Amino acid sequence: MQRQNGWFGKLDGLTVGLFLFLVLFGWMNIYATVNPVIDGYGWDWNNEAGRQLSFIGMSALIILIVLLSDARLYEALTFPIYIATLLLLLAVLAVGKEVGGNKSWLQIGGFGLQPSEFAKMGAAMVIARLLSQRGVDLRQWRSRWTPALFAFLPMALILLQPDTGSAIVFLGFMLVFYREGLPGYFIFLGLGAMVISVIALAFSSNTVLIIIVLGSLIGLGFDRLQRRLTLRTIVRHPAIWFGVLAIVWGLMVNTVFNSVMQPHQKLRVQLLLGQVEQPSAAGYQTAQSLIAIGSGGFIGKGYMQGTQTRLNFVPAQTTDYIFCTVGEEWGFIGSIAVLLAFAGLIARILYLAERQKESFSRIYGFGIASILLIHFLVNIGMTLGLVPVIGIPLPFFSYGGSSLWAFTLMLFVFLRLDSQRWDTL
Repeated sequence: MQRQNGWFGKLDGLTVGLFLFLVLFGWMNIYATVNPVIDGYGWDWNNEAGRQLSFIGMSALIILIVLLSDARLYEALTFPIYIATLLLLLAVLAVGKEVGGNKSWLQIGGFGLQPSEFAKMGAAMVIARLLSQRGVDLRQWRSRWTPALFAFLPMALILLQPDTGSAIVFLGFMLVFYREGLPGYFIFLGLGAMVISVIALAFSSNTVLIIIVLGSLIGLGFDRLQRRLTLRTIVRHPAIWFGVLAIVWGLMVNTVFNSVMQPHQKLRVQLLLGQVEQPSAAGYQTAQSLIAIGSGGFIGKGYMQGTQTRLNFVPAQTTDYIFCTVGEEWGFIGSIAVLLAFAGLIARILYLAERQKESFSRIYGFGIASILLIHFLVNIGMTLGLVPVIGIPLPFFSYGGSSLWAFTLMLFVFLRLDSQRWDTL
């Protein structure tokens, strides 16, 4: 798409347009959930719609500062930014405010700040800085340890809050590592770990052991058709070692589930696996969300006409469940428009990232796209009842200052880096 010259350099118009659509359409849906008409009051800067408009104004200031700054500044400030986000995460553990069972907020006067949102950007920047250094080759173990440590240290601190939803987002950096040369079998190991985790939680421990042992024996059996197996080759056979690792991982998952996870987190996992009844308190949100989305039909009930939205049936409807407002009031057409906008934004970031002249800019772009992708998939999946309710916002769309500011900062730092590429052509 043609870039426009101006005070801010050559910005990608399509990316900016998608950003504006998501922010403004998101605010419209937040306003619909607040619904001042039915509540009998006029405009109020103290409700979610009023505060979100203030957050949008602050985001505009953030964009202005970023676009007027020197793009080279961000690579130079990578480590100070990363360290600052770690200090904020440590401050949360020490003096943070507990909200919804998670100690993940810093109270600054009358305003709450969630450092985990900004830690994602800090991690993306430090990964880009480390992987862009000369001589780094992720096909070798010596090049993997430092990036992995810097990427997942914030994740560990966030898990201590405990904010599982925000922590899971950091797993998206595995896609960045894969793009930069990490062997593909790490991705398959991760997918295998997910499958084993589901099996371990869905069935009894004895059943899991039987499944794993049978799988290992089947692997040996296929190999037996090709060559003769001895005790020595059996002990060294990959199927045996994968079976051992699977058993250890399954036992660890059960231990974490039974001894570490909070009761409300356990209930959400059990609900997804069909081990508890849907009408329970934990399933109420998802059940009401599905009712709202399904009742919207093809074209929706009309703006501010959704009964689930107007009568506040869906808890957390301005944050985690904002998408159900789209489904009810704008229907299938509106839902598809939002999905396509997110898909288009992520695809456009990947497209721009691939065309960066500097390695730092390219890797940072992939980091931002990975963060957005995980947020998008988990939030929509949670709204549709496809993943456990872990509470992460829909980027640019959900209510919240920390989320909006962090995502705006992430995106426009990348666009500023992209504009530098065009300035040097």
